[in-house]
Amino acid sequence: MLKKIVIVICAVSLSFAYDLKPVKISDSVYQFLGKTEQPSKDNGGNMVNTYWIKTAKSYIVVDSGPSYQYAKDAHKAMKKIADLPIKYVINTHLHDDHWLGNNYYKELGATLYGTKAQAKKFPVGSEAHMLSVIKPEDAAGTKVIALDQFIDKNSSITVDNKKIEFIHFDYAVHTPEDIMVYLPSEKILIAGDILFSQRITSIRDGSVEGGLKSLDDVEKMNVKVYATGHGKFTDKTAIKQMRDYFTALKMNARKAIEDGVDIDTFVKTADFSAFKNMAMMQVLHKSNLGFAYTEYEFFEGK
Repeated sequence: MLKKIVIVICAVSLSFAYDLKPVKISDSVYQFLGKTEQPSKDNGGNMVNTYWIKTAKSYIVVDSGPSYQYAKDAHKAMKKIADLPIKYVINTHLHDDHWLGNNYYKELGATLYGTKAQAKKFPVGSEAHMLSVIKPEDAAGTKVIALDQFIDKNSSITVDNKKIEFIHFDYAVHTPEDIMVYLPSEKILIAGDILFSQRITSIRDGSVEGGLKSLDDVEKMNVKVYATGHGKFTDKTAIKQMRDYFTALKMNARKAIEDGVDIDTFVKTADFSAFKNMAMMQVLHKSNLGFAYTEYEFFEGK
């Protein structure tokens, strides 16, 4: 009898690894909102925003999430809205919290789009760090598989008469190669990790200068809804928060370098108290200071 109870408890745990609830943020786009914290066994890696675009006859998924089980649970939730085939999955960049659900959708016949940078860093069968962080039951079934097509320039597709534009960054922003997805008919920008709100970004694979330049590019676009890679805000809040943080990194790093302050002292003493209420400061900020200092140490621009 006890053995049966244990089996039932394990089954329930597997069935409810994620509590995913889609929120409609435009006429055809649904958001699964992640937590503003680092991935852990407690959250199953659910600290990323993922998106579904509903067309007349199919779905397009933008970022498949941190695991096979996450993707499966998201699909289960979306089938309650409409039981449609999944035509395409778009991976916005190489960080594995955004695309480890790929193989679930591939099993359903979806075509996987992404960047060459992602394919280079994560060849088929390679190990993804996320899977060592979350619980084994949440990681079950997840594996790194090949992308079907690369997005390496600005382009577009039309699905069921809905135009979907891909905006490709040919300079380092959050990573060496990033993609945004834009629906001109609804003026909604699914920005991936080009935009964060409520929490700070990481620049370990990107650039402060690239981040600032990308914000200039985003602000030139005709956008009503900003769908961010992390954080809940869909207005211009993310643009302001990102610009404030990047600008502070740049100004403080350049001043420290001009004043002859070494990198270790800079990391220990730079005053970023204005950002103390932003999530992930304790986790990411000190490394961001180091990366910013290195970026500007021999910088020749303005």
